[in-house]
Amino acid sequence: MPAKKNTILSTIPNTIPVPRSLVDACRAMLAALEARDAVAQQSAAETMAAILIPPTDPGEMIDTLKISKIERRTSSGGSWVSGSIAGHDFEALVFSEHAENPEWELDNSRISKLCIQEHFTHRQVVAFERGWDMRPTTDAARQITDLLSAGLAETVYGK
Repeated sequence: MPAKKNTILSTIPNTIPVPRSLVDACRAMLAALEARDAVAQQSAAETMAAILIPPTDPGEMIDTLKISKIERRTSSGGSWVSGSIAGHDFEALVFSEHAENPEWELDNSRISKLCIQEHFTHRQVVAFERGWDMRPTTDAARQITDLLSAGLAETVYGK
């Protein structure tokens, strides 16, 4: 009969939203502990800390920026950009040129739509759609909005 697998992670109720990345990091930690692999334990601990304790310093925040998808629109230009930064997920509609009407653009950024939500809670903390629907509700959301405004279009379009 095979050895019984550790079922700690399977006891988490389905009603609690647990990010897949955290589950994977916990599994990696359990495997590293079982193998007594100090390097793998340190790596798993760093991954878990980055997920559970997002950075608050803008320099550290920008280091966590991951763009997971860029989808160019053919009908009216622009690109939908999805990604994550500092414990938050975002989706933005970014253009290569500035909007005809400056009010349709987030702070001269070439971003016409931006939605940011907390990774764990899925709580929306920013909503901009050619104007503010929800201004940043937390300090982290404000910093992330400023960082994306300052450089997302340049990152996507290289200019």
